[in-house]
Amino acid sequence: MRTLELNAGKDSLRLSRLVFGTGSVGGSIAFDEAADLLDLYRAEGGCCIDTARMYGKGASEEAIGRYIALRNCRSEVALSTKGGFPSGNNMHHSRIRPAALRSDLEASLRALGTDYVDLYFLHRDDPEYPVEVLMPFLDSLVREGKVRFLGASNWTAARIAGANRFAAANGLTPFTISQIQWSLAAATPAMWEDDTIVCMDNTEEAFYRQACMPVMAFTPLARGFFSKAIAEGVDSPALERYAAFKTPLNLARVERVRALCDRYNATPAQICHAFLTSGSLAGLAVLGAKNRVQLTDSLTGADLTLTAQDLEFLCAPDVL
Repeated sequence: MRTLELNAGKDSLRLSRLVFGTGSVGGSIAFDEAADLLDLYRAEGGCCIDTARMYGKGASEEAIGRYIALRNCRSEVALSTKGGFPSGNNMHHSRIRPAALRSDLEASLRALGTDYVDLYFLHRDDPEYPVEVLMPFLDSLVREGKVRFLGASNWTAARIAGANRFAAANGLTPFTISQIQWSLAAATPAMWEDDTIVCMDNTEEAFYRQACMPVMAFTPLARGFFSKAIAEGVDSPALERYAAFKTPLNLARVERVRALCDRYNATPAQICHAFLTSGSLAGLAVLGAKNRVQLTDSLTGADLTLTAQDLEFLCAPDVL
């Protein structure tokens, strides 16, 4: 499986381009099934497991910690978790504060059964909270050895740039990776009905290219929009849940995905993942596989690399 390498100071970290997402682990995916999926993922070269303190109210991290202990594989995987998710039912009630972040991190370490995490993402942002306070605190977590690399989840490019400018000017650890919503389906926060998420757009993409910062894409298959549209037809009642995504641009991209599926004898999921991992912008796709069939599909296409012409074809602005 293709990988990329993060570097910060003297530290480096290898990440597989396909990341094992665990939002359902410990919930709808029971431990034995999750362990089977993780075994398959690792057997095919996967080495990055992504979770969050809020997934299953800690159940996801506990399941991962149990798996790592049973397989004795901590040194073989990159653990990624997230903290500071908003409290209660109010997504604007920010917990991006040192005390809350430290509490979440300590709870994550206990659940995961480890002394450190390889990646620690701030799970949403509070644009009003000063980076002048936040970045020294995050740097302290790295210096304590509890975090290796810092990430921002659902932060705008402007906020990451500001935080990293302050970090650089003061000798602090910067953000080295970002996690936002990114897929072949052009989307907006309104389409996801959540104005606290950040979606890839031209402004965000320009920043990541200039900064050479990797992006870990969540919901990389747009909840299966392309797979469902190609299997059922764009006018199928089965696509009612995707009504917001049925824009002229995205419908044109359905036909382009279909064409590349035929060219490469690939599935829509494989094409959509390759779209993220083949370009000059360093992309990783967080897999949302819930069973062995879905995971096998993704892993079978793990090394599929699209050409620059393929990527241009998929993203052409004109509507067929």
